Amino acid sequence: MERSVLGQFVIAKLDEMIDVVAGMDATDVNVVPALPGANSAYQILYHCLGMTAQWTREDVLGLPTGRDRSVEFQQAGDVDGLIIQARAVRAQLLVDLASMRHDQAPSSLARARGTFWVGSAEGILLHVLEELCQHLGHLEITRDLVAGKAA
Repeated sequence: MERSVLGQFVIAKLDEMIDVVAGMDATDVNVVPALPGANSAYQILYHCLGMTAQWTREDVLGLPTGRDRSVEFQQAGDVDGLIIQARAVRAQLLVDLASMRHDQAPSSLARARGTFWVGSAEGILLHVLEELCQHLGHLEITRDLVAGKAA
């Protein structure tokens, strides 16, 4: 699926998120805007890396990721380290996409049983794309707020 339009969109949105964080400085990447429920840019990307790996690698392919969602929004660190981690997740995602079929039934459905899109790898990838797009917007707003670019 890595050559499918859907696979390419997932990679493109992940790349956009990586580019936003790569363009931030070491201080701004960890600043949480003064808004209810806000997260830092670091936390947003870190969360998306875990989300992407869990849905694709763990739920579709049945390969454990060790994701602990409860700690994702407590993370902080340096830009370079996060970018290295993000590029590793991206590289693994390309490998994983190459082994998926659109109609492939997920290995695990327990987390989202009853949700209409969990019946196939294509549905799960559409959900991953939906989440990446949503969080890319959050990330761009966060960047602009902490860099003082918001009007």
